[in-house]
Amino acid sequence: MAMADDPSTLDWNKATDGISFEVITNLMDGLTRFDKHLNVSPDIALSWETVGNKEFTFHLDPSRTWSDGKPVRSSDFRNSFLRLLSSKTASPYAYYLFDVQNASCFHENKCTASQVGIEVPDSKTLKVSLSHPMAAFPSLLTSPITDPVRIDLIQKYKDKWTSPKHLVTNGRFILKDWWHGDSLLLESRKDIVPAPSLRRIRFLIIPEPVTQLLLYDRHVLDIVGVPSFYVKKYQQSPDLHRIPQFSTVYYSLNIKRPPFDNIHVRKAFALAVDRSDLRELFQNAFPVSRSFIPRGLLGYEKNGGYRYDPQKARSELAMAGYPGGKHFPRVTLIFPSGTQSRILAVHFQESFRKVLHVSIHLRSLEWKAFLAKLDSKTPQMYQSGWLADYPDPNTFMTLMMTDSGNNRTGWGDPLFDHLVSEALSSDNQSVRSELYKKAQKQLLRIGIPVIPLSEGLSNMLVHQDIKGFWHDPLGTDHLENVTKIPD
Repeated sequence: MAMADDPSTLDWNKATDGISFEVITNLMDGLTRFDKHLNVSPDIALSWETVGNKEFTFHLDPSRTWSDGKPVRSSDFRNSFLRLLSSKTASPYAYYLFDVQNASCFHENKCTASQVGIEVPDSKTLKVSLSHPMAAFPSLLTSPITDPVRIDLIQKYKDKWTSPKHLVTNGRFILKDWWHGDSLLLESRKDIVPAPSLRRIRFLIIPEPVTQLLLYDRHVLDIVGVPSFYVKKYQQSPDLHRIPQFSTVYYSLNIKRPPFDNIHVRKAFALAVDRSDLRELFQNAFPVSRSFIPRGLLGYEKNGGYRYDPQKARSELAMAGYPGGKHFPRVTLIFPSGTQSRILAVHFQESFRKVLHVSIHLRSLEWKAFLAKLDSKTPQMYQSGWLADYPDPNTFMTLMMTDSGNNRTGWGDPLFDHLVSEALSSDNQSVRSELYKKAQKQLLRIGIPVIPLSEGLSNMLVHQDIKGFWHDPLGTDHLENVTKIPD
């Protein structure tokens, strides 16, 4: 298999990107997992029960062990949850567990770990108390960021605990080696039942899609992703699999930095986006969207964001004080290196020039440098993407709440936060849908810190001698049951 870059981290409490999760999900198991129908099913938690969807008690499989032979304990999960929440960890995902009782209080260092609603009655029982009812809570625990951790090894090896020499995992594979910039090698565990059919998985670091496809055609790679603009070449191939994804690609605007601190500028840019051109540009292999919540999830809004309207766009820019684009300040669009991202950037650079008469500078960065840039000083404008952690609109809407560590736009809206919180605590799907639609209006038409461009579609090539592979709408490659038929 191929990846465009090295994982940014293998510390699952800190990971935020798909490349890192691609490796982590093959090394680690959590309390719950999704089956092929995206129903929550047992993983390390054999069963669980709830009281009013506010208190959850999970019962762990006593046979599950770490790769060093030690049993997986409920305290390993408690340690992971607290580490994720701790301000010392500085995880962008800390907000993910803020529904746990006193979690945000602990994150803000206003209360102690003992006050957080996470208890371990015994080594195989984990009890979690929430601040409000949340039926979907077991779904949240499918995410790798909540997988258990070995605090003893983190304390012993510090920042080196995720190196191949020290990393201890609980999944079906172990990290055998990692040659940075070249490849990672995973090997199957012999002591786990059922043992995976594959003995090894090698991830090759290959930045350019054309090189990945060339190696696939030569049978060097068995499975590879296909960028939208190459789909036409393979559309008649039985190897091609096209899987809709619960994901969104969008441009983020930093409302704390000029000129996007002006709502009229943000609205002008939103109105200047012509998504119809993208269909032709990517040969109908790029599903455009104006909704922040992707198709297939509750609250999807076909007409969520602004429709392309050049005249209104120019009018908004004039109201911002830049008639005809005159005296418009320098704006740089930052995006991760890669052909598809560059094509998008060049396309919209020309669109903004044609509609608004403004010049946008482009800057691409390698993946790790791109993430570091977002963490250090948020750019004026940058490409973003979000893949659902679980199949619920909450995973998209909480992303943009004021206290979200992954919301780097500087935008926060009390009404938006209230609507999302209300939707989260309701078990009435019709009510939730309306609340999410109202929240999207606040996000895409009132605040406009983001401009949706497309929803997700994974195009995968899988050789015919590979059996048992499947890729789910959450972006996970399932390799645990894969077999390779010998030549």
